[in-house]
Amino acid sequence: MNKAVRYLFLVVVAGLFILPRQANAQSGITIDASQQMTSFEFTNSAGNIDNSYSPIYSGAYTAGYTHVLDFGLYFNTAVGMRNAGATMTLDDTHLRWDFRYAQGKLGLGYMYDLGRFRPYLGVSGYYAKLLKANQRINDPTRENINYDLMEAGMVNEKDYGLLVTPGVRIAASDFISVYTEFEYLMGLQNIETGASNQEATNMGYSLTLGLSITIAKKEE
Repeated sequence: MNKAVRYLFLVVVAGLFILPRQANAQSGITIDASQQMTSFEFTNSAGNIDNSYSPIYSGAYTAGYTHVLDFGLYFNTAVGMRNAGATMTLDDTHLRWDFRYAQGKLGLGYMYDLGRFRPYLGVSGYYAKLLKANQRINDPTRENINYDLMEAGMVNEKDYGLLVTPGVRIAASDFISVYTEFEYLMGLQNIETGASNQEATNMGYSLTLGLSITIAKKEE
């Protein structure tokens, strides 16, 4: 795993277990759903980025836990499912990749208190396990073809990377908040298998709507 992601995980885990014992804090569970735009970033053997891929639109959902300290620093963790993939057109042939991942993430950020409105910015590391990887080839000169890339061993069954998440939380009551956030996903794992000088990684943008339920408040 990339060192930056590993160090981020260690900092978040330490924060979840140490800082909440030393400061006023608020804990809550979160559930959300996202509309995603995903694609691949492909770098060929010459080190040039190939812009032939086009995005696809899909969904994701997560359930998580957030711990907010009284001075605005927060830590969060979540698990969920997300889809990924891309499309490409070569002459009259259309190719589409559809992936599905089970994903866990750990992150930290800062939330600014403006009363009912709390804008925030967070950074997370994620680790994902591939559940499905299909490729469809639509060629007008022959019958359409579907490949199971996992069964063929042509894709890496793990993925990890970084998430950057600006958003805003709006309090509906003392214990219920709704939030919306934008998220940028930057994959750091080559999704192709085998020894090669080329690399393809996941990338994506998403818009999320969610609900946060406060389950504990601590005051000293």
